[in-house]
Amino acid sequence: MKEMSYLDHKVRILALLELLFECGKDERCLTFAQIAEKCLVRQDEVEMLIMKAMSLELVKGAIDEVD
Repeated sequence: MKEMSYLDHKVRILALLELLFECGKDERCLTFAQIAEKCLVRQDEVEMLIMKAMSLELVKGAIDEVD
């Protein structure tokens, strides 16, 4: 994964949080493509972005590796 600057990484996490709050409470099942588009990252970087947000306890959830 390409190294992101500290500030750039924080902005992408904030974009993820904004995307989640824009969705309705029952509509928070998002695809990697939706997250990649909103957060301006490649689809192969989305999982690390989500795991970072989860490790910081900013979001709770699960990654469905099947779909």
